[in-house]
Amino acid sequence: MKNEKEKVVLTEEEENFNQLLKVQSYKIGAYQLDVASRMLSINGEVTKLTNKEWQLLVLFAANANVFLERKYALKMIWKDDNYYNSRSMDVYICKLRKLLKDDSNVMIINTHAKGFKMITPA
Repeated sequence: MKNEKEKVVLTEEEENFNQLLKVQSYKIGAYQLDVASRMLSINGEVTKLTNKEWQLLVLFAANANVFLERKYALKMIWKDDNYYNSRSMDVYICKLRKLLKDDSNVMIINTHAKGFKMITPA
């Protein structure tokens, strides 16, 4: 247990991610991502996201139409860019693609071994 004088020091990645969480919601094509409730909705249909799905989708939504380096995303969400976390991220991106399938204007594309880009309408 920490005493009152001890401060938690956040990494730069954690501070950057905390800034993304200050936004109330993100518009992703026809989808609405509510940050506080971790809910993704489209046409009245609501999906509760797991913690990693939510974190990754917030990162993509905040950087829509911008290329994100693979290492950057791993450091932001998993805090480490090792092989196992990298494979885990691939699984979660696959899950996000399935969650976002109802809007054909939204897609997550990847550049092999480089990174990802979530394409959304302007």
